[in-house]
Amino acid sequence: MNRGQSWSYNVWKRPIGRWFARVMGTRFSPEDLRRELLTLRKGPGFREERLVSSPALVSVLGGNGETTNVLVERFDSAVGSLHDDDESLLRDIYALPPFVREDNARLGLPTTLQERRDMVGQYLGLTRAAIADRDTAAVERLLEQLLTGWYPKSPMGIRVPESHNGFVQHEVHIHTVVKNRRHVESRHHYKLFALFDGVEYLGWASATPQAPVVVGDDFTVRTKEVANGYLHQFWHREPMRRGQTYDLRFRIVNPAPAEEYVLTEESLAFHEPTRFTKFTVTWIGEVPTAAWWFNGLTALERPGVPSQERETQIASDGTAAVTFRDVGCGLFAGIAFDWAEPHS
Repeated sequence: MNRGQSWSYNVWKRPIGRWFARVMGTRFSPEDLRRELLTLRKGPGFREERLVSSPALVSVLGGNGETTNVLVERFDSAVGSLHDDDESLLRDIYALPPFVREDNARLGLPTTLQERRDMVGQYLGLTRAAIADRDTAAVERLLEQLLTGWYPKSPMGIRVPESHNGFVQHEVHIHTVVKNRRHVESRHHYKLFALFDGVEYLGWASATPQAPVVVGDDFTVRTKEVANGYLHQFWHREPMRRGQTYDLRFRIVNPAPAEEYVLTEESLAFHEPTRFTKFTVTWIGEVPTAAWWFNGLTALERPGVPSQERETQIASDGTAAVTFRDVGCGLFAGIAFDWAEPHS
């Protein structure tokens, strides 16, 4: 038995990209990234050495495994993907090339954020405050580019047309508890970054009618029967707003833990671009003989064939975990396990 599910959103605007690549990565929130982008405007602007204190930015640019040159090129590419006004403004504000930087003080060029804003304001005929409003708004658009990967040198690979839209799933964590081969419960956590205003609910498709148990007061759930399954709609207490991050947590509790079906997989079909994903399984009692991760598989292909490369170690406390980065394309990722001997 497996527990593969998928997501959808009730939005109606233009599609967004979707990518797939397996890379291990550290998770940071969109708020962390926004804070770092705003901070990097200050002082001398964007410098290679300042990446050390910008872990969220490093993470979305590809992670610590990339060279500094690659990270800088990707940041420059993301800025260059913005509309002309935003690009030229942020190049001045961040002191990016072709802005002269090395001997700015000697040459009498701006070396602080306020000085750079004054310089831009002088040739645009605007006040420092007006420029501050403009560059803050441009940083917000840069944030979306970095989170969605809409720029040429993005680490997320080739952009594929998307049939759903509305959110970037910045972080997903699914923790499943199994007792003596039977599913007990799965705990879901989704950190969602809104790309549009007005999304009222999120739709989660499942083969079972069991309604998820929402954790917290921000969402309520409504369940509708649809062809070949059920749609659980998570309604937010108010329409969601672009640029905001939302935490959705819920539990899937097995109403019949003594059922005959044996659980062999926990997975999810990723219909939306998802930056950081983690699957954890905790076994109580009997522990499987093997566990392995899989990614980029169709519903018919999953869970794939175990191999040494995909082997997942089961810790002494009966827990195994696997992480992915930048999954999508409507394909499944997850963790599978094998009960080689018949259950007594």
